[in-house]
Amino acid sequence: MTQAQTNDSMKALLNELQNSLDCRFDLDYLSEKNPNPFEWKALIEGLQGSIYEGGYYMVKIIFTESYPTIRPEVYFLNKIFHPHIRESDFRCCICPPRNDVITVLETVENMFMDYKMDLDHSYSNKAHELLSNKKEDEFIETVKKYVKDYAKLEDIEKYYDL
Repeated sequence: MTQAQTNDSMKALLNELQNSLDCRFDLDYLSEKNPNPFEWKALIEGLQGSIYEGGYYMVKIIFTESYPTIRPEVYFLNKIFHPHIRESDFRCCICPPRNDVITVLETVENMFMDYKMDLDHSYSNKAHELLSNKKEDEFIETVKKYVKDYAKLEDIEKYYDL
């Protein structure tokens, strides 16, 4: 497949997902000023019943030309405290069952409920340390502070015009 065909394919996929009634994620190009078919953003809401409930998160999705053979990388744009999100650049460590973008985003979303899963492969040293040392109350308190300080809907608006 040529570069132009790959670009067209990614543009078509984004357009299809934006117009799908089944897609619950708000997807767009990462930069509306300089649209790149391999760089998207998505709005993810903290799942109801999770400690991330009430938070809104904008993520950056980076695809390679090998997509869907190689899954996209996902980075949070606003701060979040989670054992599977690296503190330095907010890259998400996930292993979705499939590499399609919706499954990847659903896997990220499910991390809000399953924050204790697979702690041996966590990215965040501080979050991992709290959970490994039976300090879950302190972990939850930190998460709730991050939700309050960095994940309000009005904070997300700045990521719409990158």
